[in-house]
Amino acid sequence: MWGIRGKVRTRHYVIDQMTTLTEDEFLQWAFAKGMMLDPKYPQSAVLDFKTDSDSRFWEVPRAPERRPHFLASLIDLMGDWQTCYIWRHLGGWPDPAGIDPRRINDAVEMLILQGLGLPLGTGAVVAFDRTEREALVTLLFSTTVFGWSVGEDLYVVPDHARQILKTDHHDVVHVSFSAGEDVKSWVSKMSQERFNLPEHPPDATFKLSAWMDGDDR
Repeated sequence: MWGIRGKVRTRHYVIDQMTTLTEDEFLQWAFAKGMMLDPKYPQSAVLDFKTDSDSRFWEVPRAPERRPHFLASLIDLMGDWQTCYIWRHLGGWPDPAGIDPRRINDAVEMLILQGLGLPLGTGAVVAFDRTEREALVTLLFSTTVFGWSVGEDLYVVPDHARQILKTDHHDVVHVSFSAGEDVKSWVSKMSQERFNLPEHPPDATFKLSAWMDGDDR
């Protein structure tokens, strides 16, 4: 079958070379597309839309075997994107030289990231082509397993800039919508896949979202 780079090959999603941007290049692109860093949180590098937007979040399934379908469902709902940008906004990609081999989780995560061809040891923003959908899902899956702090959280931004996804170490994925009318469609389609909106915050440290306290779900 056709592989990631268009050559006939078996189904192995190892990427030899990633397309990358510097953080400044990505933020310049995002600004031109109607996004900005929220000035209310200058130390947190919170990416948001310049104009009023709506948002929801979904809990990552506890069963790991359900997570690829969950993540792929979110990616597919973004529609006709051709490139997705991945920004590790509060930390660079881990450096293999700094991995302690006695920490098995770190070693396993590093093997996954190396297999994906990520620019390890840098703060580069990574661009995934649409043909690399499975590799993108793999990266997000790895993040839901191994991400334990804000330094591992990821922004996922499609090139059409209608949504902003963000993985969260509180075991949820946030989605911000530039067009509020998209919310109901996403909620409905995720529910059809048996991924319903949560009724309660995932833990005591989680800030309560306004939509959780009313009928506007």
